[in-house]
Amino acid sequence: MYLLSDRLAWYRARLAAMGPAEMIHRLVEAAKKASGRRYSGWDAFSAAGPLRTISGTSLHLIPGSDLAKAVTFEANNVRCGIFALLGARWPRPSTMPPSREFWHIDPADGKLWPRCDDYCFDIDFRHGVGTGEIKRLWEINRLQFLLPLAAETHLNNNSTARELLTGITLSWIDGNAPFRGPNWTSPIELALRLISVAVSLSITGTAHLDEAGQDKILRFFAAHAFWIERYPSLYSSANNHRVAELAGLVVATTVAPGISDAQHLREQSWLALLAEIERQILPDGTGAEQAPNYTAFMVEIALVAALFAHDANLPFSTGARERLALWAEHSRWLMSEDGSIPAIGDSDDGRVLALSQTAEPRYVASVVGAVAGVLGRPDLAPPARDPHLRDALFGSPDQPVPLQPGVRSFKDGGLSIVRSSGPPAFTLVFDHGPLGYLSIAAHGHADALAIWLHVRGRPVFVDAGTYLYFKNRHWRDRFRSTSVHNTLVVADTDSSRPAGPFNWATKAKARLISATSEPFPRLVAEHDGYVERFGCRHRRSVEVSEASSIVIVDELIGGEYREPVSLNFLIEPSLKAVVENPTAVRVEENGTPVLRMESLGPLTARIVRGDEASGLGWVSKTFGSRVPTDQIQFKGFLGGSPSILRVTII
Repeated sequence: MYLLSDRLAWYRARLAAMGPAEMIHRLVEAAKKASGRRYSGWDAFSAAGPLRTISGTSLHLIPGSDLAKAVTFEANNVRCGIFALLGARWPRPSTMPPSREFWHIDPADGKLWPRCDDYCFDIDFRHGVGTGEIKRLWEINRLQFLLPLAAETHLNNNSTARELLTGITLSWIDGNAPFRGPNWTSPIELALRLISVAVSLSITGTAHLDEAGQDKILRFFAAHAFWIERYPSLYSSANNHRVAELAGLVVATTVAPGISDAQHLREQSWLALLAEIERQILPDGTGAEQAPNYTAFMVEIALVAALFAHDANLPFSTGARERLALWAEHSRWLMSEDGSIPAIGDSDDGRVLALSQTAEPRYVASVVGAVAGVLGRPDLAPPARDPHLRDALFGSPDQPVPLQPGVRSFKDGGLSIVRSSGPPAFTLVFDHGPLGYLSIAAHGHADALAIWLHVRGRPVFVDAGTYLYFKNRHWRDRFRSTSVHNTLVVADTDSSRPAGPFNWATKAKARLISATSEPFPRLVAEHDGYVERFGCRHRRSVEVSEASSIVIVDELIGGEYREPVSLNFLIEPSLKAVVENPTAVRVEENGTPVLRMESLGPLTARIVRGDEASGLGWVSKTFGSRVPTDQIQFKGFLGGSPSILRVTII
């Protein structure tokens, strides 16, 4: 529940992040939103037909293969009205396609979303009282579950699946009059929805549509394109949302070329999208969002838009291709041998082409494979990935490419990686980068100088994850807090302090001091997040002194050292932490030791697990869910001395 003070704090933080140009933009945007209520009904929108489908969406699925079986399974779920997304399950509709009310059901209680027929911008989902997690409502309205239905029509020439796909699309149109209800509030949601419909229709074709159905779907694309173009995400919100909006305009104007000024809008949107790729992937390949899953999401959006742009003879620019290649290389460095990566920053399990309703644990690897296919760079293929329809659409290389050991610092993005081939093999990631992208750093976490560790291809030191966005402010803040990340905390205070679900009151600045690989890999970095409150900087060095030994040294530079500190390590939930003595902890898997941690400084050890009051000892592996896990803490006072921690991999 949000109080008036929360709302005022949110507005204060947003205004503080804006420059004069953005303030003017927001005032104009507010005026447009006020006047936008005059647009009403599908009849206000039209596009000369017919609908166009694009080439390049042919799916070569082998009957009986694992991928074909997955397509059939997921299509059957949709046929039976089974929908389970983002940790929630929807009430099964009595008929399929569902009734118009289905698109406004909150799965948490099975009730209709409040004011679901009101003008979209009158619905306060961010500060509303008694509202749920709107992210879940938006998720089902992305219509991404249409893809397995489309794939099944291709696999088995299944006319029933084709008819159901069409029926669901028309049901959504009948239940969501333009700009009424929560499904019209966010342009990124509009873009992803129209992409789902466009890709699905390109796979199935449109010959089965009668004139009335085709007319409704043309109006669907025209209304979506109009609203997206009217409210662009610019300035502090020009992140992955902007890429999705531009992609949506490219797609809509390609499949519905009768939209007013379609060719010009398509060309300008594609050029702007290419420029965003070069902004949101830094020169060293790191995603500017400081959230690898979100960058992969942005990249997949761009790749899908490219399918439609290619059909309109709009090529990738050299600069965008180079950034995509650099991102794929950077992502390979983040990966473990199994293709998984640390869940740094926000991840809401977003994707563009969804084969399954469940989250994809190796989503980044799948998108890296797609980039390798689009660029014709088999050397960029991930070491492992899950089979997906992306492979067929983008020509992902069949052969995995093993990872190479070494040390690599990405100075623009602020991540350093140490990969040892062992024995034992491990991958360590060290964060010394900015909080996030643009002035609000919307998807960053207060994780300055955090580390993540995979051993023998399995996660050991993990990220807390994301959990929720809007429904519970306490848990949103907690899962972004410093105390649930693998770094040092002073006086239980965040290094960067949140001010709303996607804003920050203060932002720590981190920097890499040195990175050497000889005679042993050694990384040194620091941040200033505690200077204003405690007069000290946090400096951390990470040294791999032997093949199986990592030494982590934490110091507070400056200040009087009166405040207590806590050194935190969040453990993969399948593992167990055991306190051996006041200064040593052992991490086990099914009773077998994985590593040992020993404090050689003034701090003593304890373990917290699933504590509701403090919010410590929780991991959210998928959006909307959390599970208890062991959180190792070394606590005490430094008193001017460094904390020295030896991690021995067993």
